[in-house]
Amino acid sequence: MGGLFTALGVDTTFLIANLINFLILVGILYKFGYKPILKFAKERQDKIEKGIKDAELAEKKLNDAEAKGNKQLSSAHRESQLIVGKAKEQAKLQADAMLKKTQVETKHIIDRAKKEIRLEQDKSIIEAKKEIASLTLLVTEKLMRKKIDAQVDKTFIEQTLKDTTND
Repeated sequence: MGGLFTALGVDTTFLIANLINFLILVGILYKFGYKPILKFAKERQDKIEKGIKDAELAEKKLNDAEAKGNKQLSSAHRESQLIVGKAKEQAKLQADAMLKKTQVETKHIIDRAKKEIRLEQDKSIIEAKKEIASLTLLVTEKLMRKKIDAQVDKTFIEQTLKDTTND
């Protein structure tokens, strides 16, 4: 084999020395270059995978937080509806109470007015009876001046008294 390389003008010693140098260089590059590059690539791949897992976890947490927020919002909405319903009910009760109070006060005012009207009517009747009695006395006095008989006087007075007491 040495003759073939020599015929081609290749120095075998030099070729072997270059081959040994190449293998040493490959070994050094493998140990100091390839392994750190592989280690760096592996670390980088792990970081990327961790980043993806963290992003997925963050997305899950975000979805959970969003669901929780929607649940709380729904709960707050139901609670606000309940509060509004209670407020409406309370307002209705207060309005009913005010209406009832107003009705009672109106009834008292009407009753008082009726009582005052009755008192005024009674006063008017009493005044009218006094007036009638006064007129009766006046008429009686005039009749007596005319000197009619005692029987007519008596009948007239009894009739007048009877009429005034019946009213």
